[in-house]
Amino acid sequence: MKTHHLDTSIVIPYISGLYGTDEQRNNENNKKAVAFIKNCRAHVKISIVVVAEVLSKAANPEIMADYLDKEFPAPLPLEISIARRWARLQTRSGRTMGDNDAWVAALAYAKDAVVVGNDDDAFLDRPGLEYKNFARQGSP
Repeated sequence: MKTHHLDTSIVIPYISGLYGTDEQRNNENNKKAVAFIKNCRAHVKISIVVVAEVLSKAANPEIMADYLDKEFPAPLPLEISIARRWARLQTRSGRTMGDNDAWVAALAYAKDAVVVGNDDDAFLDRPGLEYKNFARQGSP
């Protein structure tokens, strides 16, 4: 089974579903994110790019860094081969991606992994990229 690389669009709902307020923990989308990751039989990873993006949106980055380290230790690093893939994605495609989405996609291409998120506009219908939208999936 292919490793699943998680996009920010699942990591934030997952963390909110575990550690958020009562309202956040009861949010349907957040519940789906928690259920997807907890029930996923594949190995799940996040990249250093996702870590940075999540921390940039956090009210308290130090606490969020602790949550991320607990839930997703050893984030995937960036390498020159992934930078080359990122450049190809951004320059040879009919539609460019947001920078962070392109890094997530480049890592997935390089590692033959599946991207999991809730951002169809960014990841759906990318040739050769396997993508799952956790919010519309049954069991992982």
